[in-house]
Amino acid sequence: MATSAAAALPKDQILPPKEASLFKQILKMFENKQYRGALKSCNHILKKCPDHGETLAMKGLTLSSLDSSTKDEAHQLIKLGLTKCKCKSYVCWHVYGLFYRNNKDYEQAIKCYRNALNIEADNLQILRDLALLQVQCMDTAGLVRTRHRLLELRPTVRTSWLGFALAHHLNRSYQTALKALDSQEAPEHPYEISELKLYRAMILLEAGQYEEVLRFLDQATEHNEVLDLPAALEFRAKALLALGRAEDASKVYVELLKHQPENRNYLLGHVQSLHPNLKAWNDELPDSEREAVVALLQKLADDIPKSHVLQRVFLDVAAGELFEQKLKEFLKPLVRKTVPALCSVLKTLYSSKAKAAAMTRIFSEWEQSLRTHSKFPDEDVLENPSTFLWILVLQAAHYYRIDDYPRALQYITDAIAHTPTVEVLHVFKGRVLKQLGRPAEALEAVEKARLLDTADRFLNGKSVKYHLRNNDIKGAERTAALFAGQPGEDGKPPTTYNVVEMQWMWYELEEGDAFWRMGDILTAMRRWLLIDKHFADIEEDQFDFHTYCLRKSTMRAYVDMLRFERRSHSHRVYLRAAERVVKGYLHIFDAQKRGEDLNAKVVHFTSKEAHPPAAAPENTSADSSAAEAPAAAAAPPKSPERVPSESPVKPRPKSGKDKGAKEKDTKGGKDKDGKGTKDKGKEKEKEKKDPAEEDGEQEEEEEEEEPDTKKKPE
Repeated sequence: MATSAAAALPKDQILPPKEASLFKQILKMFENKQYRGALKSCNHILKKCPDHGETLAMKGLTLSSLDSSTKDEAHQLIKLGLTKCKCKSYVCWHVYGLFYRNNKDYEQAIKCYRNALNIEADNLQILRDLALLQVQCMDTAGLVRTRHRLLELRPTVRTSWLGFALAHHLNRSYQTALKALDSQEAPEHPYEISELKLYRAMILLEAGQYEEVLRFLDQATEHNEVLDLPAALEFRAKALLALGRAEDASKVYVELLKHQPENRNYLLGHVQSLHPNLKAWNDELPDSEREAVVALLQKLADDIPKSHVLQRVFLDVAAGELFEQKLKEFLKPLVRKTVPALCSVLKTLYSSKAKAAAMTRIFSEWEQSLRTHSKFPDEDVLENPSTFLWILVLQAAHYYRIDDYPRALQYITDAIAHTPTVEVLHVFKGRVLKQLGRPAEALEAVEKARLLDTADRFLNGKSVKYHLRNNDIKGAERTAALFAGQPGEDGKPPTTYNVVEMQWMWYELEEGDAFWRMGDILTAMRRWLLIDKHFADIEEDQFDFHTYCLRKSTMRAYVDMLRFERRSHSHRVYLRAAERVVKGYLHIFDAQKRGEDLNAKVVHFTSKEAHPPAAAPENTSADSSAAEAPAAAAAPPKSPERVPSESPVKPRPKSGKDKGAKEKDTKGGKDKDGKGTKDKGKEKEKEKKDPAEEDGEQEEEEEEEEPDTKKKPE
């Protein structure tokens, strides 16, 4: 930002030289996030020039940046400043746009930026800010115009050409994008050269110029200009398929599989190039075509014998005796190695009743032979006791998949009696008990698994989830605090409020479900609405990459990120949360018609179970305080923004005194609060993110699979 031109402002809005110099310092302090100094300087100018519009606007913007609770006051100051300038100051319009951007009202911010450009058409900073908002909102037509103006003003800057090419690419003006890429100055770093070459191939492929893609890739690889060879091969395979050259595309996929033998997409592309009727591995195919696919996979297995994915895909395609043979070859090494993920590997096979029946017969034969002779049928080698243990686990998982839960419980109980120190056995028992409708016993089983290895975060996350499913919310918080908590102050127990900052969406879904089952609809709604806030934060994080990716030339990844953000709200976690929120809104509406007081059903924990005290959340436009939310939620809102949503309670920010207490005593090797370096390391370990977060994204009726990192029995 810069001060307005004197000719564009009324005479009473022109500052004296001393104050004008101070106003320039205010702009620099704001850009450096020195908000308190900027606010102090604004007040100093307003003492002498109380009607100066630009200073009033800057004061409002600084106030909103310092404290979001002063948003209304800041808004009034900015509007007052704009009125004082008679709407002729592009600085005031720019400030107004920044205010709307900070409040995530991007459409209004774009309007303010355009009004500023009507006054100062060549202001680079405003043009850059406008371009960022347009790519954030995917306003591709407006982005083309803005990037074209930036290119006219800064034609010697490489990012201006890249931004112009990106705008036309997103707007599907592929020829103009290609011309822009060819017109810019070539970078010096090999990585940037490689990325731009592959980005050009990407545009050519989307433009349908498949022959040109092949020629361009041949030329680029011949001169060793491409560093990411798998990406170049992918583009080549797609172009060959589009041209109908299936055999050539198949050869390219084989070459890709030699680079990455465990990539299922490459394997599927190889088979689909020769057998386009195969859309997924478990599709029903005619016998003749199935035999051809099996022969193709067998030939590939001879070339890539160590590919586990290839061995697993055989089970999806094969049938009859061949399926049984491949199943035995695939499972025996995994059973001997006691691989915990064995149970989830076979999950897709149960869509075929014939294969499920074959597995029932084979597993029963293995169990009987190992139980009586300690060896597999038709084999003379004696097996370790752990092999029989894993056959019991395999049997339990098999009957779990075919919905025979009592028999699955019997097998997993026998496995625990055989070796009670394997954690995954207790976790699986909890899953079976959950399906049998016994949540208390399921929690007890999972808690036993957690206590066997208290340093395992996966087991901790599992225990938290089963606490919530048993409606034990405080028990879940205490367990989560072991890894995700923050140390309590003044001897108080640790808090778990930072799980919101860590975006544990599975936790918020499960906790909301627990409150719903307890009849506390309002608190459940607050938990579910937090997930919408997380997705808004994820979308907001794009701003960090709009300039970075242009500067680093990572254009392919940047375009993929922009397209992902456009479909991010179709993620299954968001859909599950949206379904619950809609159900909650309908319940609130019906309760109002019945005259039911939902505030009376809010769950209040006893003094011993109460939450540890924490700082009040900051007030924002989307979040109200926890005290006001229950009353507001009694009436059904017109829009989601008006529904009671509880801000995540954040820990009290540390003051300067607290920071000073962290300074180390060089003599004693301890902090002034008495904590040594080991204690510090433990606290940092607790703040790390729980890997079980991803675990919560599965469907309710389908429990998550165990990871393959568990300890093996002795």
